[in-house]
Amino acid sequence: MNLRATSLLLTRPERAALRFQSECEARLGRFAHVVVSPLMKIVPLPFEDPPGSNDIPIFTSENGVAVLAERDFVPDHPVWCVGARTALRAQDAGFLVAGVEKDAENLVNRLLSSHPAGALVHVAGRHRRGDIVGRLCAAGHDARVVEVYDQAARPLSGPASRLLQSDETIVAPLFSPRSARLLAQEAGERRAVVHAICISEATRAAWSARDGEICLTAPSPDAEGILQTMVRLFDADTSA
Repeated sequence: MNLRATSLLLTRPERAALRFQSECEARLGRFAHVVVSPLMKIVPLPFEDPPGSNDIPIFTSENGVAVLAERDFVPDHPVWCVGARTALRAQDAGFLVAGVEKDAENLVNRLLSSHPAGALVHVAGRHRRGDIVGRLCAAGHDARVVEVYDQAARPLSGPASRLLQSDETIVAPLFSPRSARLLAQEAGERRAVVHAICISEATRAAWSARDGEICLTAPSPDAEGILQTMVRLFDADTSA
């Protein structure tokens, strides 16, 4: 594939999308077009049972960190995180990070082996996967979920819709099963060829590829894994 003849469609929330665009351009170069059209909007939720200072927070996204930081929450215990980016955001917000794992499966296994002393609280969004709390409770831990934000669905923007109805070749990085489903719904009548780079097998299963479209799964469930997969798509001379 030729980078200069390919468009990049980013559907993450705008801050994360722009950051990923910069990472893509630093690694690959410039695409023919870049369209940012978030398919979800992060909406903080009121919550009646917030984590207490003696609880041990578990963060699986930057959004949960941001909501608690905005409320000046200060835990007595270090926090646990899924993803290096989440851990960095937690550190920037002033939290001490006890440990970080690449995905929920590894985090649960580490928590089960480390036996942290205290109640575990998954600070989560309304839409989530992995059943972290269910597995912890089944193993005898005191654990609960606190939903602190919603990921409200948004329609594609006008530029994104027009891109999908063009004769362009598009690469669409997909960072969750829900974003894959939302894009599949929005792009059901597309003319463009959309090559999807999926963060997980569950995300790949949620996407609807057509004949002639490439659908790949990243080797690790993070932005770096998606970037590595994108690099493999393109010609060695991406400036051609």
